[in-house]
Amino acid sequence: MRKHLAALGATALLLAGCSAPSTPISSQPASAAPSSVAAVSSIASTPSETPTATPTPAPTKAADAASIAASLKPKVASITKVTTVTEALDSNHLLGRPNQYISAAWITDSGATAGETGIDGGAVVEVFENAADAKARSEYILGVLKEMGPAYGTEWHHLKGTALLRVSGKLTPTVNKQYTAAFGS
Repeated sequence: MRKHLAALGATALLLAGCSAPSTPISSQPASAAPSSVAAVSSIASTPSETPTATPTPAPTKAADAASIAASLKPKVASITKVTTVTEALDSNHLLGRPNQYISAAWITDSGATAGETGIDGGAVVEVFENAADAKARSEYILGVLKEMGPAYGTEWHHLKGTALLRVSGKLTPTVNKQYTAAFGS
Protein backbone atom coordinates (compact mmCIF):
# COMPACT_ATOMS: atom_id res chain seq x y z
CA MET A 1 0.00 0.00 0.00
CA ARG A 2 2.84 2.34 0.87
CA LYS A 3 4.43 1.75 -2.55
CA HIS A 4 1.14 2.62 -4.25
CA LEU A 5 0.87 5.86 -2.29
CA ALA A 6 4.46 6.75 -3.13
CA ALA A 7 3.75 6.08 -6.82
CA LEU A 8 0.62 8.26 -6.67
CA GLY A 9 2.63 11.00 -4.97
CA ALA A 10 5.35 10.76 -7.61
CA THR A 11 2.76 10.97 -10.38
CA ALA A 12 1.18 14.02 -8.75
CA LEU A 13 4.58 15.70 -8.49
CA LEU A 14 5.35 14.99 -12.14
CA LEU A 15 1.98 16.34 -13.22
CA ALA A 16 2.46 19.40 -11.04
CA GLY A 17 5.81 19.93 -12.73
CA CYS A 18 3.99 20.30 -16.06
CA SER A 19 2.12 23.38 -14.83
CA ALA A 20 3.61 26.64 -13.64
CA PRO A 21 3.74 26.24 -9.85
CA SER A 22 4.13 29.32 -7.69
CA THR A 23 6.60 27.49 -5.47
CA PRO A 24 9.35 25.40 -7.02
CA ILE A 25 8.69 21.70 -6.50
CA SER A 26 12.27 21.07 -5.50
CA SER A 27 11.77 23.16 -2.35
CA GLN A 28 9.26 20.64 -0.97
CA PRO A 29 10.57 18.47 1.84
CA ALA A 30 12.59 15.46 0.72
CA SER A 31 10.30 13.18 2.74
CA ALA A 32 7.37 14.05 0.44
CA ALA A 33 8.77 12.08 -2.50
CA PRO A 34 11.29 9.34 -3.19
CA SER A 35 14.76 10.52 -4.15
CA SER A 36 14.36 9.53 -7.82
CA VAL A 37 11.28 11.73 -8.11
CA ALA A 38 13.02 14.62 -6.36
CA ALA A 39 15.69 14.61 -9.04
CA VAL A 40 13.07 14.70 -11.79
CA SER A 41 11.09 17.36 -9.93
CA SER A 42 14.04 19.70 -9.62
CA ILE A 43 14.66 19.42 -13.36
CA ALA A 44 11.00 20.10 -14.12
CA SER A 45 10.99 23.27 -12.03
CA THR A 46 14.12 24.70 -13.65
CA PRO A 47 13.12 27.50 -16.01
CA SER A 48 14.04 26.83 -19.59
CA GLU A 49 13.54 28.39 -22.95
CA THR A 50 10.66 27.18 -25.06
CA PRO A 51 12.15 24.63 -27.43
CA THR A 52 11.94 25.54 -31.06
CA ALA A 53 10.48 22.95 -33.37
CA THR A 54 13.12 21.44 -35.59
CA PRO A 55 11.55 20.40 -38.85
CA THR A 56 11.94 16.69 -39.40
CA PRO A 57 12.41 15.86 -43.05
CA ALA A 58 9.75 13.58 -44.41
CA PRO A 59 11.05 10.09 -45.04
CA THR A 60 11.90 9.45 -48.65
CA LYS A 61 9.17 7.22 -49.96
CA ALA A 62 10.08 4.78 -52.64
CA ALA A 63 8.31 5.26 -55.93
CA ASP A 64 5.19 3.16 -56.14
CA ALA A 65 5.09 0.19 -58.48
CA ALA A 66 2.50 1.67 -60.83
CA SER A 67 4.67 4.74 -61.41
CA ILE A 68 7.70 2.58 -62.15
CA ALA A 69 5.69 0.37 -64.51
CA ALA A 70 4.22 3.41 -66.28
CA SER A 71 7.75 4.80 -66.78
CA LEU A 72 8.70 1.58 -68.62
CA LYS A 73 5.79 1.75 -71.07
CA PRO A 74 7.23 4.39 -73.44
CA LYS A 75 10.55 2.53 -73.56
CA VAL A 76 9.24 -1.01 -74.15
CA ALA A 77 7.02 -1.07 -77.24
CA SER A 78 5.38 -4.41 -76.40
CA ILE A 79 3.82 -3.12 -73.12
CA THR A 80 0.09 -2.73 -73.71
CA LYS A 81 -1.28 -2.08 -70.22
CA VAL A 82 -0.30 -1.37 -66.60
CA THR A 83 -2.60 -2.48 -63.78
CA THR A 84 -2.16 -1.31 -60.20
CA VAL A 85 -2.46 -4.29 -57.85
CA THR A 86 -4.90 -3.74 -54.98
CA GLU A 87 -5.63 -6.01 -52.04
CA ALA A 88 -8.66 -7.32 -53.93
CA LEU A 89 -6.59 -8.12 -57.05
CA ASP A 90 -3.54 -9.54 -55.28
CA SER A 91 -3.75 -13.27 -55.95
CA ASN A 92 -0.61 -13.82 -53.85
CA HIS A 93 -2.18 -12.07 -50.84
CA LEU A 94 1.17 -10.47 -50.00
CA LEU A 95 0.41 -6.77 -50.54
CA GLY A 96 1.16 -4.86 -47.35
CA ARG A 97 2.03 -7.98 -45.36
CA PRO A 98 5.19 -7.97 -43.19
CA ASN A 99 8.38 -8.16 -45.29
CA GLN A 100 6.39 -8.28 -48.54
CA TYR A 101 5.68 -5.73 -51.24
CA ILE A 102 4.01 -2.48 -50.30
CA SER A 103 2.88 -1.81 -53.87
CA ALA A 104 2.73 -3.85 -57.04
CA ALA A 105 1.77 -3.43 -60.69
CA TRP A 106 1.12 -5.94 -63.44
CA ILE A 107 2.49 -5.18 -66.88
CA THR A 108 0.62 -6.69 -69.80
CA ASP A 109 3.02 -7.43 -72.65
CA SER A 110 1.90 -8.45 -76.15
CA GLY A 111 4.56 -11.18 -76.21
CA ALA A 112 3.13 -13.02 -73.18
CA THR A 113 -0.05 -15.01 -72.67
CA ALA A 114 -3.03 -12.86 -73.69
CA GLY A 115 -5.60 -12.24 -70.97
CA GLU A 116 -3.36 -13.35 -68.12
CA THR A 117 -2.43 -11.22 -65.14
CA GLY A 118 0.67 -11.15 -63.00
CA ILE A 119 3.89 -12.60 -64.34
CA ASP A 120 1.98 -14.71 -66.90
CA GLY A 121 0.80 -11.50 -68.54
CA GLY A 122 4.33 -10.21 -69.12
CA ALA A 123 6.01 -8.58 -66.15
CA VAL A 124 5.45 -7.43 -62.58
CA VAL A 125 6.90 -4.56 -60.57
CA GLU A 126 6.95 -5.03 -56.80
CA VAL A 127 8.13 -2.33 -54.40
CA PHE A 128 9.22 -3.16 -50.85
CA GLU A 129 9.86 -1.23 -47.67
CA ASN A 130 13.59 -1.93 -47.99
CA ALA A 131 16.10 -3.43 -50.42
CA ALA A 132 16.71 -6.49 -48.25
CA ASP A 133 13.04 -7.53 -48.52
CA ALA A 134 13.13 -7.04 -52.30
CA LYS A 135 16.23 -9.20 -52.58
CA ALA A 136 14.74 -11.89 -50.31
CA ARG A 137 11.59 -12.05 -52.46
CA SER A 138 13.65 -12.37 -55.64
CA GLU A 139 15.83 -15.10 -54.18
CA TYR A 140 12.80 -16.99 -52.90
CA ILE A 141 10.99 -16.97 -56.26
CA LEU A 142 14.11 -17.89 -58.24
CA GLY A 143 14.89 -20.68 -55.76
CA VAL A 144 11.40 -22.17 -56.09
CA LEU A 145 11.50 -21.97 -59.90
CA LYS A 146 14.93 -23.60 -59.99
CA GLU A 147 13.80 -26.41 -57.70
CA MET A 148 10.55 -27.00 -59.61
CA GLY A 149 12.20 -26.90 -63.02
CA PRO A 150 11.53 -24.93 -66.22
CA ALA A 151 8.12 -26.59 -66.70
CA TYR A 152 6.89 -24.28 -63.91
CA GLY A 153 8.18 -21.18 -65.65
CA THR A 154 11.21 -18.96 -65.80
CA GLU A 155 11.72 -15.31 -64.98
CA TRP A 156 14.33 -12.62 -65.25
CA HIS A 157 14.69 -10.53 -62.11
CA HIS A 158 16.02 -6.98 -61.96
CA LEU A 159 16.61 -5.29 -58.60
CA LYS A 160 16.93 -1.55 -58.16
CA GLY A 161 16.85 -0.33 -54.57
CA THR A 162 13.50 -1.34 -53.10
CA ALA A 163 11.99 -2.28 -56.48
CA LEU A 164 11.93 -5.72 -58.07
CA LEU A 165 11.08 -6.04 -61.76
CA ARG A 166 10.12 -9.59 -62.70
CA VAL A 167 9.99 -10.31 -66.44
CA SER A 168 8.32 -13.48 -67.69
CA GLY A 169 10.51 -16.09 -69.33
CA LYS A 170 7.76 -16.35 -71.98
CA LEU A 171 9.14 -13.11 -73.41
CA THR A 172 12.22 -13.19 -75.62
CA PRO A 173 15.68 -12.30 -74.33
CA THR A 174 15.58 -9.26 -76.65
CA VAL A 175 12.44 -7.96 -74.94
CA ASN A 176 13.99 -8.62 -71.53
CA LYS A 177 16.94 -6.45 -72.58
CA GLN A 178 14.48 -3.64 -73.37
CA TYR A 179 12.99 -3.98 -69.88
CA THR A 180 16.48 -4.03 -68.38
CA ALA A 181 17.49 -0.83 -70.19
CA ALA A 182 14.21 0.90 -69.36
CA PHE A 183 14.39 -0.10 -65.68
CA GLY A 184 18.02 0.97 -65.41
CA SER A 185 19.30 -2.04 -63.53
